[in-house]
Amino acid sequence: MAFRFIAGFILVATALAEIPRPDDAPKPLPPAESLKQFAVPEGYQMRLLASEPLITEPSGICWDEKGRCFVCELHGYNLEGQYDIDELNKSGQLDLEVRRIQASDAAKQKAEHETYGTVKLLRDTDGDGVMDQSIVWADRLPPCHGIAAANGGIIIACSPHIVFLKDSDGDDKADVQEQLFTGFGTPILERRINSPTWGPDGWLYFGRGNATGTITGPHLKKPVDLPPTDFRIRADGTAIEPVSGSTKTTGMAFTDGGDRFVATTTHPGLFVTPIPWKYLARNPDAAAPALDGPASDDTRVYPIAAPHPWRTKREQHAEYFAFYRKISLSDAAASGYFTSACSPIVWRGQYFVCEPAQNLIHRADIVRDGTRLRLQRVKGEEQREFLASRDAWFHPIALQETPQGHLAIVDYYREIIEDYSAIPRHLQQQYGLINGHDRGRIWILEAKQKWSKPPLSDSDAKVLQLRENDDITKIDLKADLEPQLALQLALSVGSQREALLSLARRFGHLRWMDAAIACSAHLIEKDLLLALAADSGQSEPVMANLAGILAARGNVQEITECLAVVQTGKAHDILQLGLEDTKPLANPIDVPAPTAPTADQIAAWEKRVPAVLEALKQKSDLAEGKTFFTAMCASCHRSHGIGFAVGPDLDAEFQRAPEVILRDILFPSEAARPGYDTTMVKTRRGETLLGITTSDSPTSTTLKLPGGSERTVLRKRADIRTVRNVSLMTPGFGEALQPSQIANIIGFLRSR
Repeated sequence: MAFRFIAGFILVATALAEIPRPDDAPKPLPPAESLKQFAVPEGYQMRLLASEPLITEPSGICWDEKGRCFVCELHGYNLEGQYDIDELNKSGQLDLEVRRIQASDAAKQKAEHETYGTVKLLRDTDGDGVMDQSIVWADRLPPCHGIAAANGGIIIACSPHIVFLKDSDGDDKADVQEQLFTGFGTPILERRINSPTWGPDGWLYFGRGNATGTITGPHLKKPVDLPPTDFRIRADGTAIEPVSGSTKTTGMAFTDGGDRFVATTTHPGLFVTPIPWKYLARNPDAAAPALDGPASDDTRVYPIAAPHPWRTKREQHAEYFAFYRKISLSDAAASGYFTSACSPIVWRGQYFVCEPAQNLIHRADIVRDGTRLRLQRVKGEEQREFLASRDAWFHPIALQETPQGHLAIVDYYREIIEDYSAIPRHLQQQYGLINGHDRGRIWILEAKQKWSKPPLSDSDAKVLQLRENDDITKIDLKADLEPQLALQLALSVGSQREALLSLARRFGHLRWMDAAIACSAHLIEKDLLLALAADSGQSEPVMANLAGILAARGNVQEITECLAVVQTGKAHDILQLGLEDTKPLANPIDVPAPTAPTADQIAAWEKRVPAVLEALKQKSDLAEGKTFFTAMCASCHRSHGIGFAVGPDLDAEFQRAPEVILRDILFPSEAARPGYDTTMVKTRRGETLLGITTSDSPTSTTLKLPGGSERTVLRKRADIRTVRNVSLMTPGFGEALQPSQIANIIGFLRSR
């Protein structure tokens, strides 16, 4: 292996003789110098635990019950991109085409042999607090994405397997290696199963990434098919089952009360819907709510390190900026927004999450808001981060509490941490995608002030208990109940009619209560709906959800009986929709799915740009611009009081440069903005709808259609999918107009 890796670097050096490496790339620092670059908050201090050559490319850390420290390593990240660029650089030419590209199949196959995982036991033999010895427990595993202590050994996430290692004879070497589970998918390297984390319920939880599959194991009675959610296992390999929520990058965090946060790139954390999967699966007629959602609206970060030059140069490249801006500003900007949030942890009662691309760790307070938890910046950190480094090679990717109560920070120390496909190809050619493959650090953050964990609240303790055994005999349903306990009770009572009615009337307004009662109400939905209609209390959302289930079943007699009692409100409207859906359309219309423009179409539109730019130099005919806007744009856009705001309102276009508006017209899919993704719905009646989603519920979705009308469809009676990065606007719209006419539309939009 070593020879092949070195050979790869010789090739890089040869290639870069033709394409010189820029002199603005950040340089690595020795651990002692890197330590000086941290901005550490008052009351805390940093120290080094381990570094290269003892460890390289560390991806996780844990301590077992004996206090022994284990690290897993992930070798070969971005290697396929480097091999692809090695080949390209032989041409001596920079690839300036604007696109996001994956490495060639040949490069991927070559890198596959060099991409692997290692597990090491670290020891401090001289007692100075710094590890000075490593013992390899396992090598050449599939890439390792996290590690946890269990059953006298350790468990590793290394897709397609979950592996157990143990030292059974006490010689500090692993003599047991067992595949507890296998069959997980192996998508791109950064999207595999990850981050084994102990939950308060005694199960070991894993982030799914994008790795689904049929799972087998020597201790399983039968194979298990996992849905696209996170999952949990018994550490002895006897059980594996799905859980609500899905880690979008890596890592998750639990509160002591059992609530869970997961991570995604552009938000500091997502709060997982507090309805465990076992309840969601109980009623096949109930639609699941969104299983996770942003816990904070604050997506800003405040790094102190300068962004890597490739990020700055991509932002300054107008075409690349527009290419990534269609996804989000955070994807296009050089810095200032979460772009790689991962590996959260709840430590000392607060929430911490890594932002490796911008060399920092973010902190937030956890705030209870009814049945959910929110994250908010800690006072005094409104415009700064808890911990940040001026060393651009510092990339925190995992956090773990030490046996002493400190915070261990796994630093994947290297030049570039971002997925190579996000980097413009001509910049990939110039910078080192794998520089730092031979480095890695573990830091320890120590709090000077002692902290004692507060006792678990009575409500949280009862929620944890109910999630395990559903024993409600010791809980008074008529007592004052905390929202989260009321929600869990709605799940735990099962199909007990009177208890469900009481909870619906008292707490029906609570977030997720409609879905919780629907999970428990299997086969008694009609009875509950009719009873609530007589005395609804606060249960309107519950009634609407029950109505949605009945409507989706399509039993005409059942729907008609309910309509006779439920004569007004949202529940009535949904029942009526269900009745209409039982009647097939006389003339069904099948609209083809919108598609992204082809390369030839884009090239043709690009040729039109100079002529329109020339026309923009002339004085605009605002009357003609208004006429064409009304005829061709107003069905989906509103400006100057004309049209329908299906897509973005255009009254603020006067603030934008005409060249930018031009690209939005000629390349609408390129300009598609977040929140305006095209939604395509095919109903069982045979109709196809294209629009923008305006609202969602567990049982229905409402679309705004061109022309401004709205349509509600039942989730269970429709195929609903999002067509991302494809605008609702007709492709080639600009082809039907003369350059002067396009210029006049732009002039009209920019007039005030």
